[in-house]
Amino acid sequence: MSTLIRAVLAAVLALMAGPAFAHPPPLGLSGFSGGVLHPVAVPAHLMAVIALGLLIGQQGPAWSRAPATAYGLGLIAGLGLIARGIVPELANEAVLMLALVAGGLLALARPFPVLIGCALAAGIGLTLGLDSPPEVLSLREANLMLAGTGVGAAALLAVVIGVALQLTRDWQRIGMRIAGSWIAASAILVLALRLAR
Repeated sequence: MSTLIRAVLAAVLALMAGPAFAHPPPLGLSGFSGGVLHPVAVPAHLMAVIALGLLIGQQGPAWSRAPATAYGLGLIAGLGLIARGIVPELANEAVLMLALVAGGLLALARPFPVLIGCALAAGIGLTLGLDSPPEVLSLREANLMLAGTGVGAAALLAVVIGVALQLTRDWQRIGMRIAGSWIAASAILVLALRLAR
């Protein structure tokens, strides 16, 4: 191929390229619906919320209200900080660390004070919100995406807690512990890869 053809081809491809995003909207959706899918589309967020929901369900109905409320308040605070333009560097790593803790506590299957659950839930909600900066071009679309992320993350936790509260048989409880250990192991592997760079 001649140099001229290569230059023309490179120019055409460069003009066709869209903006590059670190967190593109899930499935190409933006706005509210893209935000709703965001917690499911980011593996670290999904692991943290599943581990927290299973842990809350494992601890029983007495645990379900206070930690879920703390999670919601943390999520609102994190999304509010993102809306104000505060984007911390290591938010995703913090989500993974908290997923590791929640997965480890789930695998242990011991009764824990509700205060530990509230602190963990608030931390997961806060870091999940801080790790959800919408990468869109308009402020209106960014705000819609943040609102959708809040709704999606809250709904995801509610669904996981609801399912976990129904898992009462011994083999189901063992399955929850296995899921916790897998989540913890996955978080450790991802963190190790990131820290090795």
